[in-house]
Amino acid sequence: MLLNVDNGVGTAPLSHFQALVKQAHAAGITVLGYSSTEYGARSIASVETEVKQYKEWYGVNGIFLDLTQATAGEFSYYQQLATYIRKTVPNADIWLNPGSFPDPSFMSIANVVMVFEGSYASFLQDQVPSWVSQYQPDQFADVIYATPESDFASAVSLSRSRRVGNLYVTDLPGSPNPYGALPSYWTQEAAAIPAKC
Repeated sequence: MLLNVDNGVGTAPLSHFQALVKQAHAAGITVLGYSSTEYGARSIASVETEVKQYKEWYGVNGIFLDLTQATAGEFSYYQQLATYIRKTVPNADIWLNPGSFPDPSFMSIANVVMVFEGSYASFLQDQVPSWVSQYQPDQFADVIYATPESDFASAVSLSRSRRVGNLYVTDLPGSPNPYGALPSYWTQEAAAIPAKC
């Protein structure tokens, strides 16, 4: 489960979210704090401060680094962040979201890499690099939005055929926010895609 308080950790701990995280932990759910890296343009110190606050305020199990610039030239930036996250959050789960396949070196940093975030139409055209076969499916995630209910089963099947173990599909469009509500077929999705956070 991702905890995104206010496009990040916010300015102070909120008791409502603290209670929700406790409930999630009691149910055995992993909770990741959300932090945008702005494609490597955000200062490392700013992200590290947010990581520290997520741990202190909410007791998260790891961090979801959004807007990841997963090219070889940015590797050291993300490696430094991953080192800090694992020091601050023992046994941390780290998710990276480049929204496309990264330079393979990034697989050594993250537990999970979101390798697709886009529309179903775009997903049909996505190309999978051969190196993916060297890794386990649970190291990859797809988010497929603008997926009509009639294409839901095909989206799930195609994602699985591409060796992706974490998947979220929604009929909401990419704009303004594909995460603003649950998909109309959420009950079907929850049954078809086993939870594995």
